[in-house]
Amino acid sequence: MEDSFFVGSFRGNFVGYIDQNSDGSFTCYDRMSRPHGESGSLDEAISSLNDLYFSDASEGEPNVAGR
Repeated sequence: MEDSFFVGSFRGNFVGYIDQNSDGSFTCYDRMSRPHGESGSLDEAISSLNDLYFSDASEGEPNVAGR
């Protein structure tokens, strides 16, 4: 792995990943490798990835994390 590439997982499930751009910002990608915006810090990008993963469910249906 690269020092600028971060993979997210939750209970063994692939969440997505974060890639650091040449300008120092971070782009968050979902588990289908679709970009979901940029963040100014790694902490913000991690938070965005968490929010994206845990909100990825139809109303009343659990997402892949069972939530």
